[in-house]
Amino acid sequence: MKRLRLIVLGIFLSVSGLGQAQSKLSEYLAVIDALDLEDLRATMLQTSDQGLNPKSYWTDEMEWTYLRGGAWSPTLKTQANQNYLRLLQDVSLGMVNPELMGTDVKLPRKTFVTAKQLNVLLLTHGTRAGPLFESFTPQSPPYLALKESLKRISSYCNQNEWGAIPAVKKVLKLGTKNSALPAIKNRLRQLGYKVPSVDDLFDGQTLAAINDVQWMLRFKPDGVISPNGKTWKYLNVSCQDRMRQVRLDMEKMRWFPQIFEDRYIFINLAMSYFSLVDKSKGSLYTMSFRTINGRPTRKSPTMKDKIVYIIINPFWVVPPTIFREDKLEDIRNLMPWEISYYFDSHNYEVWNKSFTRRIDPSTIDWWRMDPNADTQIFIRQRPHYMNALGVLKFMMTNSYAIYLHDTNQRELFAEPQRLLSSGCVRVERPLDLAEYLLQGTPWTRDVIEKNTAKPGEVLDRETRVSLKQPIPVYMAFLTSQLSSDGVIRFAEDSYNQGHRLLQRGAW
Repeated sequence: MKRLRLIVLGIFLSVSGLGQAQSKLSEYLAVIDALDLEDLRATMLQTSDQGLNPKSYWTDEMEWTYLRGGAWSPTLKTQANQNYLRLLQDVSLGMVNPELMGTDVKLPRKTFVTAKQLNVLLLTHGTRAGPLFESFTPQSPPYLALKESLKRISSYCNQNEWGAIPAVKKVLKLGTKNSALPAIKNRLRQLGYKVPSVDDLFDGQTLAAINDVQWMLRFKPDGVISPNGKTWKYLNVSCQDRMRQVRLDMEKMRWFPQIFEDRYIFINLAMSYFSLVDKSKGSLYTMSFRTINGRPTRKSPTMKDKIVYIIINPFWVVPPTIFREDKLEDIRNLMPWEISYYFDSHNYEVWNKSFTRRIDPSTIDWWRMDPNADTQIFIRQRPHYMNALGVLKFMMTNSYAIYLHDTNQRELFAEPQRLLSSGCVRVERPLDLAEYLLQGTPWTRDVIEKNTAKPGEVLDRETRVSLKQPIPVYMAFLTSQLSSDGVIRFAEDSYNQGHRLLQRGAW
């Protein structure tokens, strides 16, 4: 019990000394003590729906004591109060502090309600543990979709309907008949794919589903299930492992606000996918398309921000990391007489650190430059259609130089593997996004298109246009997702966030 008490104290110790933390904890526990033990027990035993482990709150030892007449035990009630408080903290803030997750998670730890606020909520919900708990659960659409995914998969687990997929000894493809196909097709149906019959024929509906699975595996679909291949392994993941995957994603969503705004952008970094939702005017408007985001060595961060303005025809200033790791190496592979042509052909310029003086690149000794020293120069690319940022840049407020933008490699959106960028997010339909975001301003679609650089055109200035209303942007690396077509899809944990969460005590 002492260990559990220290866990509960942790949230308060981060903002106060031990004495203050003890005092605050006592205030919270005094509020919760008004709850009935039976009610507390029932609530804690039903937390699996929220992706939490009931036995972390109502332990086997507590159940043993309860069943042996411990319902009147003050010690059991005290422990239940403490565990319930921890439950409220875990479901509303997350079990793991996002600030401890590493550089690819840039979210501050949320704050918990005060004891006075908790008391108001308690009275509002009729001094009932269940309704009070529900009031702390996240209500954002991505979280609720994950919750539904967990419900679906756990029902198959509980009914022993998610069995192992039989091994296949030969390649399965369209037109093949095989005894393993009924199990494969049933698994596809469990995931939500429209596979009408569960027989031994590899039919067209099965082919479409397998192609979609292979897209999620980030390789170009060939419609083939190979013995012990990636597709077969994807389908054969156990329900327990899939549930764990969903639970870990639910944990990530607890780091975000409990309720999303009526108008927001959500980017699933694991699946390189963009969604915009707007129900602020009474009707639902959505926009979705593919993205290209950070490779595992240069991860796009999990974060919340907002787009506040758009730059039309942006300059691209090469970030220090890309300068050190990419551009400097490219330049050093050139002969001295090739330097000027390299810069001119890419529309690159060299500027001093304060951008007050332009420097001739052929006068710089690139080969003796220390890549690890604080750079005193910057490479900047002039605005043009093939600029690295394309013709549109969607600016946010963070200090990490993370933003959304067009790209000069537009063909890469047709690729299943789109973890390719250096951290920023490239968007597939920048003109559509700009048109939507600039509604209510003079910048209509026609005006935007007339002012963006055309192929072969190189400009000397960029244009900044403020949004009439900034839009929140949520970015999260979710490896599981219930899509609008009813299919539960899974992606590889390329950022290794799941492993780090498990190491830090999630589930």
